[in-house]
Amino acid sequence: MESVKQLHEERINYQTQIAQRQTVLSLLSGSEIQAIAKQHIKHIERCMSARLESYRQAFTDANQIPTEHDFKTILLEAQRAREQQGKNSAAAVRNFIASKGGAHLPPGVMASSINQITNDSGHGHDRVLREWKIWRDKTRLPKPSAVGSPSSAHNSSGRATQNLRKGHSMRSAFISYSWDDDQHCEWVRKLAERLRADGVDVSIDRWAAVPGDQLPAFMERAIRDNEFVVIICTPRYKRRSDAREGGVGYEGDIMTAEVMSSQNHRKFIPVLRSGSWPEAAPSWILGKYYINLTGDPYSERDYEDLVRTLLGIRETAPPIGKPMATIAPRANQVAQPLQRSASPEFEDIKITRVIVEDITEPRNDGTLGSALYSIPFALSRTPPTEWMQLFTGNWNHPPGFTQMHRPGIANIYGSTVTLKGTTIEEVERYHRDTLQLAVAVTNKQYRDWRREQEQRRAREQAEQEQHRKRIEDASKRIKFD
Repeated sequence: MESVKQLHEERINYQTQIAQRQTVLSLLSGSEIQAIAKQHIKHIERCMSARLESYRQAFTDANQIPTEHDFKTILLEAQRAREQQGKNSAAAVRNFIASKGGAHLPPGVMASSINQITNDSGHGHDRVLREWKIWRDKTRLPKPSAVGSPSSAHNSSGRATQNLRKGHSMRSAFISYSWDDDQHCEWVRKLAERLRADGVDVSIDRWAAVPGDQLPAFMERAIRDNEFVVIICTPRYKRRSDAREGGVGYEGDIMTAEVMSSQNHRKFIPVLRSGSWPEAAPSWILGKYYINLTGDPYSERDYEDLVRTLLGIRETAPPIGKPMATIAPRANQVAQPLQRSASPEFEDIKITRVIVEDITEPRNDGTLGSALYSIPFALSRTPPTEWMQLFTGNWNHPPGFTQMHRPGIANIYGSTVTLKGTTIEEVERYHRDTLQLAVAVTNKQYRDWRREQEQRRAREQAEQEQHRKRIEDASKRIKFD
C-alpha cells in the first residue's frame, strides 16, 4: 500500500511536469509514456522486495531458520507477485495512454510500452533474487555441514570449478591472505565459497596446493595466471608483507614486481578484514581504493562492490547527451533562427556482433524450455526510446519470418538487444535474418516518424510565431493617448 501511494504521487508529479512543458498540444510522446512505465516497473520491484522482507522478518521474529523448501516457496511467491503486479501495471498504463489519446504515436508504441513493463521488471526481479540468495547463503554459513573434511572440500571445490568453467564470462581470482588463526582462515574459505557461488572462479592455497608442491612456484603461477588477486589485509598480513616474511612476503615481492613491470594496478584488489586501514595495509598498497569487509556480518553493499569489480560489471557513466538537453527554455526567450535549423540526420542503427562473453547457460533440468538461454547482441549505439519501442513491435510482428520465429523474446537495454529463450543454433539458422529485417524496418519507420514530428513541430512553431506577430501588430495599433 505504501508503494501504491508512492506510485500515485509520482504519477501526479510527472503529469504536472508534462503539463508545464506542453504549450500547444497535450499529447504524450513515446519518451513520456516510457517514463510512466518505468514508474510502474519500480513499483513492481518494491512489491517484490516488500514480500521478501515480510518473510525474512517473520522468520527472524520466530527465531527460525528457513528450510530449502521454505526458500523455494518464498522465491515462487516473489515471482507470482511480479506477474500479478505486472498485469495490474500493464492495465493501468494501457488505460492511461488511451485516456490521453494514442493516435499520434508511432505504430506499436502502446504495445511496446506494455512489453517494457514485462521485460524491464525482470531487472528488478534479478535484484530481488540476489537479495534472496544472500539471505539463503547467510543461513547456510553457520551450519556444521558447511565445514567438511579436507577430501570432501577438495571434491566439492573440484565440482564447482568444473561447473563454473562452463560460463562464458568467467573471471578468475586468487586470494592472498595470512594464516592469522583458524577463525580467520575459515572466514577466508567462506568468502571464497561465496564468491564462487556468485560466478567468480576463486582459488585459495588450501584448495589448489597439495603436499609436495613447490610453494614459490605455486604462488608465482597463482598471481600470474589469474585476472585478479584479492588481498585480505590484516595487521598480521601487513607485518609479514612489509618484513618480507614467509609466503605473504614472497607473494608481496611477486605482486610489487608485476605492478612495476605491467602497471596493472587494478589487478590487485585490497580487502580490509580487521584493524584500521593504516594498520592493515602493506606499504605498497596503502594508497589504494579498498573494499571494507570488517565486522560480522560484513557490509553487503561492500561485498557487492567486490563482486561487481571481479565480474567487470561495475556501474558506468551514462552516455553524454545533447548540450543543454535538460534545461527548460525561459518563457520570455525569443526564438532565434538557429533554433529552427533541422535536426541532425538520423544514422541507421546496426547490429555489430554477438556478445559471446555474456551468453547465459541453459538450466537443462528436464523442464520445458530448460535447454534455452539468452543471447545478447551489440548495437552500433544506444538507440532512442521510440526506436526501441518500434523495434520490439517489429520483432514481435516482422514483415517476414520462419516457423521457428519466437515473438516476445526480444528486449533492448542500452545498446544491447537480447533474445531471451533461444539457442545459438536458432540464431544462426533463423533469427539472424529476422533481426536484420526488424532493424532495417525500424530504421525506416523511425526516420519517417521523426520527419513527421519535425514537420509537426515546425507547424506549431509557425503558429506560435504568427500568434506573436498578431499580438505585436495589434498592440501597436492600440493607442491610449
